[in-house]
Amino acid sequence: MEIKKINNLKVEINYYEAIYTIGIASDRLGVSVHTLRQYEAEGLILSHKTKTGRRIYSEMELDKVRCIKKMIQEQGLNFEGIRQLMSLIPCWKIRSCCDNDYEECKSYTSRKSPCWSTKEKCKHPYPDCRDCEVYRGLISCDDLKRFIYKL
Repeated sequence: MEIKKINNLKVEINYYEAIYTIGIASDRLGVSVHTLRQYEAEGLILSHKTKTGRRIYSEMELDKVRCIKKMIQEQGLNFEGIRQLMSLIPCWKIRSCCDNDYEECKSYTSRKSPCWSTKEKCKHPYPDCRDCEVYRGLISCDDLKRFIYKL
């Protein structure tokens, strides 16, 4: 838990808890609602969806969007480049998959998108990819380097 100041009120926030509507998230990030939907459609972030289908975001997703914005604005990457960079994350090592599992895994054999955006999910999936240590571990641009170099 961390304390954040929102509208001059101190609020205790769980970093992973989805609490921001898409409109509030877009205001906090300085991006349009369309941009957030596009990042999701491109497989770069995952929003939480309520039972009624409304998108809501956590502080974690907001930090992910900040990293994506940085890659686009400062480093000149496009969506394809960002997806390919994220696809290099060795999720099979992070999750300690056995050889047979990762050799058949779409994330391992495809270099087009990160593991959380593949249509075919892991052999040992979490109930929601948002809870996976791979998705949760890649938040800032520095995390991407750490994942790739560390393993």
